[in-house]
Amino acid sequence: MLETGGAAAAATLGFGVLLATEWVWLVSRADPSPETAAVTWAAGTLLVVVGLCAYAYANADENVAPGDGATESEPGRPYDSLGLPTAVTLARGFLVAGVAGIAGVALYGPLSPSWAWAAAVGYGAAAALDALDGALARRLDRVSRLGARLDTAVDAFGLLVAPLAGVFLGELAWWYLSVGAARYVFLLGLRLRERAGRPTFDLPPRASRRVLAGVQMAVVPLALAPGVFDPWMLLVTGVAAAALLLGFARDWGYVSGRFRREGDGNASVPE
Repeated sequence: MLETGGAAAAATLGFGVLLATEWVWLVSRADPSPETAAVTWAAGTLLVVVGLCAYAYANADENVAPGDGATESEPGRPYDSLGLPTAVTLARGFLVAGVAGIAGVALYGPLSPSWAWAAAVGYGAAAALDALDGALARRLDRVSRLGARLDTAVDAFGLLVAPLAGVFLGELAWWYLSVGAARYVFLLGLRLRERAGRPTFDLPPRASRRVLAGVQMAVVPLALAPGVFDPWMLLVTGVAAAALLLGFARDWGYVSGRFRREGDGNASVPE
C-alpha cells in the first residue's frame, strides 16, 4: 500500500467491490426506490468510513508531535488522544464518505437535483474544513504526523470521489477524473522507478502545489451544484485541471531527474 493516500486507495477498492455487486440494477438502469437508494448510500459511506478508520488505526503509532530532529529511532512526543484537529480531519473524511455513497446511488441512473446538491454541500463542507484542522493543530499545539497523513489521504480521496460523483450525476465531464487520478499515478510511477532501481530526486518546495489543490477543492463543489455557473463550468474545470496536471508533470520532471538542481539527492515517496 502506498505510504500516502493509503486509506484512499483501500476505500476506493472497497467502494469498487460494492459497485460491482450492483450489476443487475445497472443493466436495467431503473431509478432506485427510496429504500434501495438509502441502502446503497449507507453501504458505500460505511465502507469508506471503515477504510479511513482502519487507516488511522494502522498508523496510530504516528500520533506524535513532529519534533525537531525526530527520527524513526527517536520519535517525537506522543499524544494520549487523537485531539480535536485530527477529529476534524476524520470528520472531513466522513463527509467525503457520504459523497462516495452518493456516487454509488448515481450509478443506478438519473437522480433528482437534490442528490447533486447534497454532494456539493457535503464536499464543500469537507473542503472548507481543510483550513480548520491545520489551524487548530497549530493553535492548540497538536500538530502530529498522523494528522498530516490523514489530511493528505482525505484530500486525495476527496478529489478522486467527488469528481466521480460529479460524472455519474452528469455535472462534470469525464476527463476531469484525471485530477483525482493524477496523484495516485504519480505515486505509482515513483514506486515503479524505485523497484526498477532508477534514481528519484527530491521535490523542491513549492507553495503552488497546495494552491493548485485548493483551487480544485473550490471548483468541484461549484461544479457539483446544479445550475450554478453551468455555462462557465466547462472552461473553469478545464483550466483548473490543466494547471494541476501541468504541475504534476513539472514535479515528475524533478523526481525523475529531467529537471536537475545542484545538490539534488535520492528521495522517498513524498508525504
